[in-house]
Amino acid sequence: MSERQLFLLSPYSLPTDHPLMLSDADMAAWLHGYLALWHPSALVGASQPPKQASQYDHEQPTPGHIYAVPDSPPLYLPDDWQSRVVEAGACAFEASADRTATLIAFNKAMLAFGPNQEIERRLETDEEPIRAFQAIGFGYLIVEHLFDAMQHEHTLSSSDFWRDVQSAVSALTDPDRAVYRKHLQDAAEKLQAAREILYPTTIQLLNVFLPDERNLEGSLPNSLDGVAPINLISSVSLLRRLKDEYAARFDELRSLVNSTSGTPALEVCSGAEREREDAILPVESQFWNLRQAISGTKELLGADVRIFARRRSAFHPQLPQFLLAAGYEKALLLTFDGAVAPTHRSTVVSWSSPDGKQLDVFCRPPKAAHESGTFFNLVHALHESITQDSSATLALLHTTSSPAPGYAEWLELSRFGPVLGQWTTFSRYFSDSVAGEYAPAATVDEFFADYLEERTNAKLADTVSGMAKHLRIRRRIDTAWTLAAIHRALGVGANSPKADALESSLAKVEDDFESRGALPEGLTSTETTAARLLADRLQVKAVPGTAGYMLLNPCSFVRRMSLELEGTPGAFAVDGPVKASQFQDGKALSVVEVPAFGFAWVPRPTAGTEAMRPRVKMADGSIVRNEFLEAEIDMQTGGLRAIRDLRTRINRLGQQLVFNPGSLMKAKEVRVTANGAALGEITSEGALLNEHNEVIATFRQRYRAWLGRPLLDIRIEIYPEKPPEGYPWHAYYGARFAWRDERATLFRGQNGASFITNHTRPVTPDFLEVRLGNERTTIFPGGLPFHQRHGSRMVDVILIPEAEQAKSFDISIGLDREYPAQTALGLATPATIIPVEKGPPHVGPSGWLFHLDAPNLVVTSFRPVAPPEGCSTALVATMLESTSYSCSAELRCARNPSRACQLDAASQPTMDYPVNGDAVSLEVGGNDLLRLRVEFP
Repeated sequence: MSERQLFLLSPYSLPTDHPLMLSDADMAAWLHGYLALWHPSALVGASQPPKQASQYDHEQPTPGHIYAVPDSPPLYLPDDWQSRVVEAGACAFEASADRTATLIAFNKAMLAFGPNQEIERRLETDEEPIRAFQAIGFGYLIVEHLFDAMQHEHTLSSSDFWRDVQSAVSALTDPDRAVYRKHLQDAAEKLQAAREILYPTTIQLLNVFLPDERNLEGSLPNSLDGVAPINLISSVSLLRRLKDEYAARFDELRSLVNSTSGTPALEVCSGAEREREDAILPVESQFWNLRQAISGTKELLGADVRIFARRRSAFHPQLPQFLLAAGYEKALLLTFDGAVAPTHRSTVVSWSSPDGKQLDVFCRPPKAAHESGTFFNLVHALHESITQDSSATLALLHTTSSPAPGYAEWLELSRFGPVLGQWTTFSRYFSDSVAGEYAPAATVDEFFADYLEERTNAKLADTVSGMAKHLRIRRRIDTAWTLAAIHRALGVGANSPKADALESSLAKVEDDFESRGALPEGLTSTETTAARLLADRLQVKAVPGTAGYMLLNPCSFVRRMSLELEGTPGAFAVDGPVKASQFQDGKALSVVEVPAFGFAWVPRPTAGTEAMRPRVKMADGSIVRNEFLEAEIDMQTGGLRAIRDLRTRINRLGQQLVFNPGSLMKAKEVRVTANGAALGEITSEGALLNEHNEVIATFRQRYRAWLGRPLLDIRIEIYPEKPPEGYPWHAYYGARFAWRDERATLFRGQNGASFITNHTRPVTPDFLEVRLGNERTTIFPGGLPFHQRHGSRMVDVILIPEAEQAKSFDISIGLDREYPAQTALGLATPATIIPVEKGPPHVGPSGWLFHLDAPNLVVTSFRPVAPPEGCSTALVATMLESTSYSCSAELRCARNPSRACQLDAASQPTMDYPVNGDAVSLEVGGNDLLRLRVEFP
């Protein structure tokens, strides 16, 4: 057979200086056409490797040449070009975006080209040799164009390389069919040597698989032969489902994870038991999810999780310190759900948290393996990484779609050696790489995950209210844990079996709630048991026969609890911890002060108790007040016209209900519904009208001011007659707050800390604080996380988007709260009250059991833990510094502790703190997260 040349006819060549954006079909047809020319049948007698050429240079075909003609985009060739091909004795076939169709067209054209036994024999060649030759062709294509991209002289010895390829073609007829791979191996080594002239060190390649729970089997890797190690990003719940539904695949994954030969063939990166909205969930919920991801993966696969990664974004500024505290070593700062996160030029960045701790994170967005553009623009991507990164890196992302042309050839090429790079796992990659950038602590506005749209699109009945409900349930669980820990610290005595059963039940309730997200069975009885055990322990020496109530405070700060007890014969007597009381409509309304980590005992109300004389007129006309604030209700709208502090009497804030994009709030009635010694209450009722004065919703707003509590509590009830539809940020019912001065600065809470925010949608379940000079006006949304600003003086708290079924919402407003994180935590914490049949504890009607003298430290929970050797009881306190200032603090205990130490992620002591009598001396840095174990003899 005469010498032939192989051409791909196309106006495009692989881009080298910049990426080229064509349709996916155009690029797939280009790649399939070029790779088809590396079929052994086409290579027989070819004088040089296939190459791309312009169709205009081949309007007159050359005898013996073979042409690949992509079907997309259409080429401008003479109308009789196919006839010219036949007449000239050349061969042409059409390449398409489908590999099978391209090979069928190639085989058909080759049979018509000039059948002979040698060609027919090669057409019968099985898939493995064809893929091997195409893999060498893919490597040749990339390496040759990489020389062009780097403007380097071509140093590949084309004649020697081509001699090896032709030797491999000839070897296909050898009885020992493995001989051809030896010649291809020689060709691959020449390609690798040429590439190493351009970049002598290893190019790191990462294969990232992101299984989709909607198509789990179809999104798992097809090949697990270990040629290219796999990095699997999965939640623990998805791994459990994989184990249950596809046991054989799961066993294969497990064996690869635990491979002991060199680099493991698979690494699992996980960051959650459940994929959910962790960035706006309580701190304890976040830690539960992180720790369960580590322990759950260890249980299922028998391997440790070192790398944090998630499908759904849950990033926030404090995440590095949270991950280090949970036991992660590295993380992927990548978003797969369209969320916003900081961008960095370096592939590996040392990411700082506000407390100064640093975590190495991988920041390079992976290329989509299912897009043909990834491989069509591969030369440019490699060139860019080689010239800009400290360690050249390329990652491929696999989802549910099949890989694009070029991927299978790249894997096959890797069997011959690291021609275009070395496939690796993230753990190995981090160990071989250093951070190329040291990023400062991120601001809260640099992150945004649109959980509202996600939840609305899922048609959840609790799109907004579910987040507030989660917060309240989580605080109930944390309260029960704290009471159980305090009970342990005081000494459980004969109640040890009950305490053990309580803690076992609490762990089950917590896991049930966090894993399912619904109200767990047994929570009410469990928290009642925790409170009852502690109350009984406190009243061991109390005088029996004096009925009362025991109030318990699981927070690290004094709380003034507002109580409403039905079925009582009268009001509480105002004495000791009872600061205000009244009796109205068969309810005893009172304000009781309970010390931090403490208790308060109050006698049960009795008939004929002398009513407390009002110190302040709590409600009058359109105004509700206490000794801290005064709120004026607008008689026309029923909204909040003004809220003022009693010193300056400057209006801080106004509020109305709105339907976005437009509505008018109109009151039907505004009336005083409570005006006593403890509570002032005004209720407004009315409707929201559209531009045609048609009723689109009715509402009721209740404004409450309790004596001694520096808050205005607002309960909002909205009953839509026209439910919102569409994009949730544009169509919703909400509470709109406005302040007077556009120079005011807006802050938002995030995991106990406060951050300046200029974001249009400042998501936070904790608080929004308006600061102007020395004035601080704080909105506590009670766990409702979604807010939207309008201009520089207004913000909406979104209440009812599409599909939301809740109608009642609670919001509070505070003035000049120095530690708003404390207030937010206290509002979410339940009032624990237990009826008892004994009198006050022998130490008095109220007192503390633990005392922390630093109000900037927010304690999220106490937990009983197994005591180390040498002590009888131990508890772990988790606390966050909330003001960005370091401090010295003292934690005093009801019993003298024997030791106090800081714990690491593995719950091992890292540093001891001085213990002096009943006090533990602490040194806490700004924004620090501290896990403190206190041991008792």
